[in-house]
Amino acid sequence: MEAELQQLAAILQQTLSPDKDAIKAAEQQLKVAAQQPGYCIKVLKLTATPIDESIRQSAAVNFKNVVKYRWVPSEADLYGGAQPLPDPEKVQIKQLLVSITLSTPQRVSAQLSEALSIICAYDFPAKWPELLPELVSKLVTDDLSVVRGVFQIVNNVFKRFRGQPSSNNALAQELDMCQQLFLRPLHETTVKLSGLFPSLSAAGVANVEPLRQLLGCIRLSYRIFYSLCSMGLSEATEAELGFWMDEMHKMLTYENPALDERDPDKESVLDGVKTAVCQTVDLLLEIDEETFKPFLQRFAASVWQVLMKVSQKPGQDNLTMAAIKFLNTIAKGVFSNLFAADGALQQICESIIVPNLRVRPEDEEMFEMNPTEYIRRDAEGGDSDTRRRAAADLVRSLTERFPAEISRLFTGYITAALADYAASPSTNWRSKDCAIYMVTALSVKGRTAAHGATSTTQLVNLLDFFSAQVLPELQNPKINENPLLKADAVKFVTTFRSLLPKDACLASVPCLVALLGSEYCVVHSYAAICLERLLSLKEPGQKTLRFTPQDLGNHLQPLLERLFAGFKLPDSSENEYLMKAIMRVIVFVGPAIAPVSQVCLQRLAATLVEVCRNPRNPSFNHYLFESVAALIRHGTAANPASVTQYEQALFPAFELVLQQDVQEFHPYVFQVFSQLIELRPAPLPQIYLQIFPPLLSPMFWERSGNVPALVRLLQAYLTKAGDEVVAGGHLVAVLGVFQKLIASRAHDHEGFYIINAIVESLPLQAYVQYLPSIWTLMFQRLSGSKTPKFCRFFCVFLALFVCKYGAAATAEQLDKVQAGIIYMLLQQVWLPTVPSIEGTDEEKLVTVAGVKLITELPGFSATGAQAALWAAVRKGLVDKVSGGGAAGAAQQEEEEADFEEMQGYSAAYARLANASKVERPVLAEIADSKKFVQEALARVGA
Repeated sequence: MEAELQQLAAILQQTLSPDKDAIKAAEQQLKVAAQQPGYCIKVLKLTATPIDESIRQSAAVNFKNVVKYRWVPSEADLYGGAQPLPDPEKVQIKQLLVSITLSTPQRVSAQLSEALSIICAYDFPAKWPELLPELVSKLVTDDLSVVRGVFQIVNNVFKRFRGQPSSNNALAQELDMCQQLFLRPLHETTVKLSGLFPSLSAAGVANVEPLRQLLGCIRLSYRIFYSLCSMGLSEATEAELGFWMDEMHKMLTYENPALDERDPDKESVLDGVKTAVCQTVDLLLEIDEETFKPFLQRFAASVWQVLMKVSQKPGQDNLTMAAIKFLNTIAKGVFSNLFAADGALQQICESIIVPNLRVRPEDEEMFEMNPTEYIRRDAEGGDSDTRRRAAADLVRSLTERFPAEISRLFTGYITAALADYAASPSTNWRSKDCAIYMVTALSVKGRTAAHGATSTTQLVNLLDFFSAQVLPELQNPKINENPLLKADAVKFVTTFRSLLPKDACLASVPCLVALLGSEYCVVHSYAAICLERLLSLKEPGQKTLRFTPQDLGNHLQPLLERLFAGFKLPDSSENEYLMKAIMRVIVFVGPAIAPVSQVCLQRLAATLVEVCRNPRNPSFNHYLFESVAALIRHGTAANPASVTQYEQALFPAFELVLQQDVQEFHPYVFQVFSQLIELRPAPLPQIYLQIFPPLLSPMFWERSGNVPALVRLLQAYLTKAGDEVVAGGHLVAVLGVFQKLIASRAHDHEGFYIINAIVESLPLQAYVQYLPSIWTLMFQRLSGSKTPKFCRFFCVFLALFVCKYGAAATAEQLDKVQAGIIYMLLQQVWLPTVPSIEGTDEEKLVTVAGVKLITELPGFSATGAQAALWAAVRKGLVDKVSGGGAAGAAQQEEEEADFEEMQGYSAAYARLANASKVERPVLAEIADSKKFVQEALARVGA
């Protein structure tokens, strides 16, 4: 092995060390090495070198990550210093990658295959036309591992076609090319694989491994065919349909106990094949019922038989869900009469639907042992990958087609289940669990994330069921008894919160507060989810909340106490649902939170210090900071002087974040700092002025996720302490940040936010000496790499400067860079860009500035040398006033409407909605900008 590869292998081995310092040092070495020419080629060659497999896998992961960030770096990655891979190196990588991927061990090839998929997202097919022919050539082999490797790559590449509309013409052309190149080789290889099947399937238990490998290849061939049909059947795929349906039906009906998995949680390779069959026939039925009609009866009967045989083992969940979905697609389509035969509905309900609605021992175990996963699967909107959800969807589709029959059948099942429960509640609680789920499945017709169920089938009286079966379960004082039923009852309220009467929901509140104390994580998490959604529930079609703070009555204090106490319960030290509920309570109550705000503040500050030591749950962390921001927002609204108390409580935790470089918390801390500064009257206390210089450190600005929060913080400082920034000699450093940002397409708008704040907050003499350089930086972007976004922000900045200092002073400053350049800017940038500027403030600025330009700029008039340009600017102004404003206002309103829908954590930048900036009025002296413009135009003879 070459010396360079040996050295690289040693560094990669060090990344596998248990010593954190050694890992950090190795990662830094790799970061430096990655900047050297040919680095990617070396890492790729190392994956093919016969050394320790863990080092090869580490090299493959490193290669994949370099490809991910440097093949076509995003603007944010470029801002962070990522350098695109040179084109010659890319060519060499593509020449080597397929062969190396197919010749490496599976764990290594899996990483390389992912890297290949990333490259294909950018280069295939236009920049990598050789890929498919090379892969086709590799299929000429008897080595099943190579066939599997080729199919794995092709499957990953062709996934781009799944779920895409046929109206996407560019993608449809790519699909057509892929069909032309790969459909025939896929057919021929599948024929060859099918020829191996009889002998390998007869080999017996002792030699079952080759059969497993063969079935793995067959499954991938089916998934590739699925992708090739995803955008609709073409002449080529329709011509092949008979062959593929015969092959798939053969596998769907094949049985071989020797292939069963010993681990009940693991899917067998044969079940994987059958799942692929069900997914394919379901797709074909969805996209072209008429073409699939000749095969429907055969597959419907066989899928039915599959469902009659599947066990309750988790390893067969995927097969069960795919098979039920196929029946659901039949039920929703023109062939639903297949279920109209005598006894068919009863059989499907009793043999397929009801058994899959029942809770399983595996579900009960997950409820207790892995509550986070249980909640993810079962909570509203998150159960799309469960048998229960698949069965419930089938119930809804059958109810649409056969309402009377399904209602009659399920009324009987629900009555029988509740009677079974009543006979022995302690032992037959699972029957009531199933009854509640059947009622939900039968009732929900439409639902949204914000409102839960929004319409029902009217087949069940929800209020009667709630009063008789759900509320008693919630009111049971033994909060740890029958925990799964408690969770069902809470979820019922959450699901039907919009449709239950207000009094019924309010009757649940004290019960939900009590259930926050349940020792079961799922129960107290569901209670928190339900309370959070009740408090954020709006009346349908309105912006007003359904409930008011007065409705909480004397429940506020115990509610907050229970929520905070919940963090000490099992599995809930960083429970995101509890923290989101705390945030929601604070927002819901508003300034009335003041009496308990200090207690909440101390709890939140202590929690913040605790999670700084080891941040684990991004969603929890997000809602923690949202809660802090909400408390500041509403607590200071009730008592503005209390901002000092918030600073005293939070600054130790914030100092810890910055000193220990807890990077994921930096954007949050910067936003809360901004919020506190904006709430304070000038002058700022000395502590803020001491914090300011370190904020300009390049270390913070290199991280793209910090930029929006840091920019807002600089804006706050410039607004409240602009004189101190200048007096401290920091303005040059601030302008250095502006220069860095304006050069980046990803962050140029952030640079404009800074320079706008300078113009708004500082006197001209504070920065006039730097203006020529500022203009020059902008002109370089305009001439070299302008974008529509940059032009819009430039025009708004120019308008701001004109509005503040006048058109003449603006032209004077621009002349210092180039005489008369303002006319060039108006012609080439202003006129094409202003029509696209939206937003109330932005439109006000450009229209008022437009008036000043045509009325105040010396020598710029209807009869001067620039008469044609003057007329064009005036016309643009008339058009803007007569037609603008609506889009911007709509956009503002939409953004405001999103305020309460917390989007949670984002790796790039997590905006705190509760710390949102309170914008100052723009040009407050002009109450009606439209009237101002019209009067000005009248004066100049518009």
